[in-house]
Amino acid sequence: MRVCMLIISLLATAALGKRVELNWKITYVQANPDGENKRQVIGVNGKWPPPVIEVDQDDVLVINAFNKLDEATSLHAHGFHQRGTPYYDGAMGVSECGIPPNGNFTYELNAAQTGTYWLHSHYKGQYSDGLRTPLIVHAQREHYKYDHDMVVMLEGWYHRESRDVGEQLLSTSQSVREAPFRPYMLVNSRGGSDLRHTTLHFEPGKTYRLRLLNVAATGMVRFGIEQHSMRVIEVDGVDTEPKEVNSMQLSVGQRVSVLVTAKNSTKANYAYHADIFTDIQAGVDRAVLPFTSIIEYAQGAPLRNATSDEDSTVDWNFFEDIDL
Repeated sequence: MRVCMLIISLLATAALGKRVELNWKITYVQANPDGENKRQVIGVNGKWPPPVIEVDQDDVLVINAFNKLDEATSLHAHGFHQRGTPYYDGAMGVSECGIPPNGNFTYELNAAQTGTYWLHSHYKGQYSDGLRTPLIVHAQREHYKYDHDMVVMLEGWYHRESRDVGEQLLSTSQSVREAPFRPYMLVNSRGGSDLRHTTLHFEPGKTYRLRLLNVAATGMVRFGIEQHSMRVIEVDGVDTEPKEVNSMQLSVGQRVSVLVTAKNSTKANYAYHADIFTDIQAGVDRAVLPFTSIIEYAQGAPLRNATSDEDSTVDWNFFEDIDL
């Protein structure tokens, strides 16, 4: 009897998963992610970007957060339901008071859900200053088969601090509110004209799970790959029936996993597009800010690209993901 009880106890303990503990000292640092503008950002342990977090289903993610900023902060696991643990939701002014300067707080996040999420500050515009990172929860049993798992974090990055942008958007002067400013695309916290920083590497014949995340402060993002199709398998942490698509549109905060099977040849590389829709400024017409980088099969291979939407192989007629 005692042996049976011991076995049951061990099985129950295993089912609960492990504790993954991180110590985060949240600080200001300097960064220049697109090579165009160095500015103050919010990093972790003196570095930026914050590290990607990966845990397994049923793990407990423990984050000991130490606030070394000159204002309050918080951490929110975007997409986590927090059933039974609302006090760890990180929504400052709603579920917590926030972590004051030189204060600390420990979050214990139950990874009961699986899929693609992200962790970010939930105070003012801090996450657009860099306090954000993907949070991946791997399922104990995956429904779909693939060879490689690849995070593709998409972000409209501002060359100005969020305080400055916020003051402009909330100005009582119409001319100030509508003065032009723009975001610049970052892919996994890198951007700029040197496409080596944003190139995604494919191996012929392999199937990739691309975890697309739009972590922009403002603006939708559209994503597509020339001469490649995608199969949607997850939206916002929920597995779906597979649906073949040619492009994806992601709202702010949205996450989508797609399967892409690489071609069997290394004779060419292919362009991928991650364009930003700007629609935050009242009185300013919506525009598309194009960004193109490379799916690389072989270094130096010719690039298959399009010069306009009209001759692109990507169909930008989006489907309703609510129907999945």
